[in-house]
Amino acid sequence: MERPEPRAVRFHEDLPVPEPGPGEVRIRVERAAICGTDRHIYHWDESIRAEMAPPVVIGHEFCGTLDALGTGVEGWSPGDYVSAEMHIVCNRCRACRTGNHHVCERTRIAGLGRDGAFAEWVVVPASNLVRLDRETVPPEIGAFLDALGNAVHTVQAASGVRGRHVLVSGYGAIGAMAAAVCEFEGPASLVITEVQAGHLERARRWAQGLAGGVPVHILNPLEGDRSDMIQRIRGLTEGGPDVVLEMSGAASAIHDGLEALYPAGEMIHLGIPARNDLVIPDFSRRVIFKGLTLRGVVGRRMFATWERMLELLRSGLDLHHIVTHRLPLAAFEEGIRLLDAGEAHKVVLDPNST
Repeated sequence: MERPEPRAVRFHEDLPVPEPGPGEVRIRVERAAICGTDRHIYHWDESIRAEMAPPVVIGHEFCGTLDALGTGVEGWSPGDYVSAEMHIVCNRCRACRTGNHHVCERTRIAGLGRDGAFAEWVVVPASNLVRLDRETVPPEIGAFLDALGNAVHTVQAASGVRGRHVLVSGYGAIGAMAAAVCEFEGPASLVITEVQAGHLERARRWAQGLAGGVPVHILNPLEGDRSDMIQRIRGLTEGGPDVVLEMSGAASAIHDGLEALYPAGEMIHLGIPARNDLVIPDFSRRVIFKGLTLRGVVGRRMFATWERMLELLRSGLDLHHIVTHRLPLAAFEEGIRLLDAGEAHKVVLDPNST
């Protein structure tokens, strides 16, 4: 019996097997994961429309095995277990030439500007490949290394978390990863703030399962008065956190983080505010006179962040609690529903399962 055409999510369409061009490789996808960007695409949010070039296969978090090599590709063999950096950069602009490829002026993102990984096969430039080890990076973890890279990059953007008081605001999937990385690196204390009921419960379960070396506190900012919450954070962190990792993008979380930060502290921003008119009242008192450092984070440093996160996984960083659901690729829409309802953290898809 002839095999049916390969499946892919381009909102559900059968496509031919893609062929790698010169300098490219084809990867047979073993696992992929749904991220926040995929939700924005699915709901066709205004924030994502300008970035898309439909029709396109979406999805940019995945791992798999090399299936075919284009001409000119060296150092790789069919069967190699890999993931890939899905930001395709120009290597010519000033950002790229100064080692800041993650903010390349001409970045194209696979899954938005070219076909991505919610399919049985995906084609990427060989220069974007990352070699994986199955023992330390099983497929369900390899499925979301892209997102883990965001979390690791956010933690690395601070001038260190070991021995310092850290606040993670937002315990969505990437916030949960950032919290796990921080706890693994040994802060003086870790405070996590979250308002969504499902994420709060998952944060509490994770904290209860830890060995207890690092004091971890889970707080809901909606419980009680806001000023009481800030005082409670200060009480748990010897006067205020040294580092705030802002993962939520919520204006209230940004304001609370600035207010709670200890003088000379750092706020690292990965969360994207829903509105672009965020105003910080009393900026001089809250930022300048406290000597704070504010830093934005985008993507992953190519490929320093990849090396660091693989080192963390080899050293024993455990992220299995991040995966809450495992579904076949055809159940993509169910995965979106679970994420929209706050019932999931990471949904991992298997294109080879029915």
